[in-house]
Amino acid sequence: MRLPVDPFAIADANEILYKENRSLASGISGCLMKVHGVFGIVYSTRFASEGFRRFTVAHELGHYFLDGHLRHLFGAGDCQHQSEVGFSSAIPIEREANAFAAALLMPKKLFRSASENAGLGLYAIEHMAALCQTSLTATAIRYATLTEKPVAVVCSTGQQIEFVVMSKALKAQHNLVKPRKGSSLPEDSLTSRWNRDRPNGNSVARRSACTVSLASWFDGTDATVQEEVAGLGESGRTLTVLSAESLPTHVPQAQSPSWKYAVRRSPYVKRSTTGHEPVGPSDS
Repeated sequence: MRLPVDPFAIADANEILYKENRSLASGISGCLMKVHGVFGIVYSTRFASEGFRRFTVAHELGHYFLDGHLRHLFGAGDCQHQSEVGFSSAIPIEREANAFAAALLMPKKLFRSASENAGLGLYAIEHMAALCQTSLTATAIRYATLTEKPVAVVCSTGQQIEFVVMSKALKAQHNLVKPRKGSSLPEDSLTSRWNRDRPNGNSVARRSACTVSLASWFDGTDATVQEEVAGLGESGRTLTVLSAESLPTHVPQAQSPSWKYAVRRSPYVKRSTTGHEPVGPSDS
């Protein structure tokens, strides 16, 4: 297998039809249909990103291939299932289809091998997105899931955090407290200033970077990291990447966390997730 992986070729090989549709509602990325025993995928062209379209098709393939999904989606006689835009769904089967799509388009072994010499942080993510032909957001999530470096990926809109994904190396930091979904961005962060100074949203993708204290984002650990910010174009969202080559083994600790996230297990894809955090499947 080589990168990039072609989800359309996989659909062809399994006699699954596919077609783009410009009229899907704004919050819908695509849908899986079943008509007279024939399956088809309709994907939105609302966003210009080819990576978005490829991930949407791979997501619908996840619904087709994952155990239990077809029975759940079409068992009552329904003829179509629509999938919503986004990476932080609270619906288990949507999270599982996202995990499937990530593993399909960015296989663990190939992704890790290619990313070893791709640099660090946003630069590495952009390199891998071009190589895998995936969206910046999907690639960033996969990168944070697989890298051995201390990395966090944050997606935000305005002054609110939509989700945070942390690498294993960052999670290993003692007493580190992750921001919750819906919490406010750190007021003095580059990301907060970036979003605040651009009232018309991220209509044009740009990027910026600075060096910050990790404690400004995560209570419990004080260390220096790079904060990189990129606009996500038409979506109006902002992608933030916090990264470092390494962190000290013992660093000054701030207050201990007063809460812990619940862990939820998937009945279809073996993985561990935190809250509604976007994640990869078990092979990640």
